[in-house]
Parts: sequence; C-alpha cells; structure tokens
Amino acid sequence: MGRGSFGARLGVCFALVAGVGLVGCQPLYGGKPEKLVAPAKKRPPKEEPVAEVQIKEVDDCTADFRGDPKRATQDTRISGNLTAEGDTALVNADKAAPEAQGGLIKEGIDKYRNALTKDPYNAEATLKLALAYDRVYRKGCAIAMLKRLATLAAHPRFAPKANPAIDSITDNGQWFKRYRKDAIAAVGR
Repeated sequence: MGRGSFGARLGVCFALVAGVGLVGCQPLYGGKPEKLVAPAKKRPPKEEPVAEVQIKEVDDCTADFRGDPKRATQDTRISGNLTAEGDTALVNADKAAPEAQGGLIKEGIDKYRNALTKDPYNAEATLKLALAYDRVYRKGCAIAMLKRLATLAAHPRFAPKANPAIDSITDNGQWFKRYRKDAIAAVGR
C-alpha cells in the first residue's frame, strides 16, 4: 500500500492530534490581563462666589417737561421721522459691539427728544423715550415720561393715541421690569 507501516502512520496521526490539542487549548490572546489601576480622583476646583454687580438706578431727572404751551408748535411729520430715526438707532444698538452701543442709545434718545420738541404731544415718541431711558437705567426720567403719557391720556384730543400706548405698557411685562409697580402707577393703571 504505501510507504511505512500502519502503526507508524497511526503514531504520526496521534502525535498531530496531541499537538493540535495542546495548541488549541491555549488562551487566544495570551495570558491573564494586567489589572487596571483606577485614576486618582481629583477634587473639583473651589468656585469663588461671584459678586453680583448692582447697577444703581438714577432716580432724579433734570429735564423740564413744562414749557409754555402757548409757544408749542406741532410738526407731526418731522416728529414722526425723528421717531423712526430713533427706532433705527436703538435697533442698531442691539446689533452693535458693546463699545458702540452707548453712542447709538444716546443717539436714539436724542432723536426721541427732538421728536418731542417738534411735537410735544406725540404719545409714541413719549413712550419710546421712556423705554430708552429705561435701557440706560434712568428711572426718574422714564417715570417722568410715563407721567407725561398719563397727562396726554387725560386730554380728550390726545387720548386716542395715548391710551393704546399705555395699554401696551400693561401688556408687555418685560418693559420697566426693575420698577414695574412704579411704572404702572405713573401711567395711572
């Protein structure tokens, strides 16, 4: 039949099976794994208490709102244009860099004041000037503008425009947030 005896072939087969059996029983990826060392726990850094910055409201207002009513002229067209320019300045202040915001807010306040010079009975400019004063923490001037708005609402000729402005104050809870009760009392609600 072939080369060698049946016993020799059988012995070689047993040797191969035994060799494969020994190799097959070993761990696949080597010996026992090393023990992992847990990392040392670090304490979180102590947080220092952050002091809240208190911004002081300016309660006084040096503006004179009681000019001679006989000398007051009403130029509603120019007053409306100046009010729109004030709106644009304040919208641009919201988008501007922090360094430029102060100048734009001041420009908006000046536009509203000039609008009231051209038309002292402009309820929209009065309300927007009060809101602009609120943005720069001039509580006294904002309250004075709101009182002026209440005075306009008491006059039958100006009440149709002043009353919706006052209603918008009561509807918008974010306006005059720091002194809301005083603002509502100033407009007589």
